[in-house]
Amino acid sequence: MEELIMMTTEVRNRVMVELGDTFTVEELHMIDLAIAKALQGVRIEKEETLPMLVDSSQSMFVREFMARKRIKGCRPRTIEAYEGLLKEFSGWADAARRPLDQVKDIDILIFLDWVKTKNKVSDRTLENKRLILSSFYAFMHDTGKMAWNPTRTVDPVKYAAKVRHPLTDMELEKVRNTCETPREHALFEVLYSTGCRVSELVQINISDIDFQKRSLVVIGKGNKERYVFLNAKAIYAIQKYMNSRDDDNPALFVWNNKPHNRCSKAAVEAVIRDLGKRSGIGRPLFPHLLRHTFATDLLAHGAKIYEVSQMLGHAQIETTKIYAKLGSNALSNAHAQYLA
Repeated sequence: MEELIMMTTEVRNRVMVELGDTFTVEELHMIDLAIAKALQGVRIEKEETLPMLVDSSQSMFVREFMARKRIKGCRPRTIEAYEGLLKEFSGWADAARRPLDQVKDIDILIFLDWVKTKNKVSDRTLENKRLILSSFYAFMHDTGKMAWNPTRTVDPVKYAAKVRHPLTDMELEKVRNTCETPREHALFEVLYSTGCRVSELVQINISDIDFQKRSLVVIGKGNKERYVFLNAKAIYAIQKYMNSRDDDNPALFVWNNKPHNRCSKAAVEAVIRDLGKRSGIGRPLFPHLLRHTFATDLLAHGAKIYEVSQMLGHAQIETTKIYAKLGSNALSNAHAQYLA
C-alpha cells in the first residue's frame, strides 16, 4: 500500500514539474488535486523487469558501471543522465561496429562531434557528456577491462562560464517585503538562511528543527546528512507560519489548501518564481539563486571557504568556488584595503 502511494505521488510530482513554468501556484494545486482524485482506486505500478543475462559484453559493461553508480548513492537525475548518454553512445558504437572495450580517443571525439552537430547542444552540455564518458572509461580501465582509458587524451570542452550575480541587499529586501503570506515569508527566509537545495527543503519535517540551537539536519546528495542553521528572521518566520496552520501534516511546508499535502519541488520553485516577478527586482528569481546569495554573503562577511563548503553540502571545495565567487564589491573592497 505504501509503495502504491509513493508511485502515485511520483506521477503527480512529475506532472507538477512539467507544468511548473506554465501555471501559478494555486493553479498547480488545483491540477494536483484533480489528478489525485482521478487516480483514486487506480493501481500504478512501476515497470520493474530484471535485466536479461545477455551474451553481449557491451551490455554487461554498462550494467556493471550503472550498478556501481546506484550503489554509490547517485541521485536519480544523475543515474538518468548517465543511462541516457551511455545508451546513445552504445548505439552509436554498435552502428560503427566498435565494441565498447575497443573504443579509441578518436572514436570519442567523433561521437561528441556527431552529438553536437545532430542535437545542436551547447558546449557546456557537450562537456557534461564528455565527463560521463570519462567516468565510464575510468571504470573500464580501473577494473582491468581495458589497458588504456581513451578519454584521457580527449581535452575538456571549453565553454563560457556565466558569471553568477547574487542578490544585492536591496533586492533581498524587495523580495522579503513582497512576501504576503506566512508560507511565502518562511520559504524565503529558510532558503536564504540555510542555503538548502529545494530537494532538501521539501523533505524537512517540523520535528527536525531544534529551535533552541536554531539548527536542523537535512539529507543532501548521496543521502549524506549535514547541519544547516537558521537565523532569527527564519525562526520567527517559521513560528509565524506554524501558528497560521490548522493541519497535522508533519512536513514543514505544505499546500495552503486542503488536504495540505507536503509541498513538492515544483511548488516551491513556483512560489519563489512568483515572488521574484511581484518584487520588481527585474530578473528571474529561483531557489538556487538564494543558495548562491547565501554562500556569497557568507564569504563576503569573512566565512572560510571550507566552512561554506560544509554548509552547502559540497563534496569538493572546488564546487564551492564555482558557486560562491566573491562579488565585485567585495573584490573592490579587498583591492582598496591592500593596495590603498
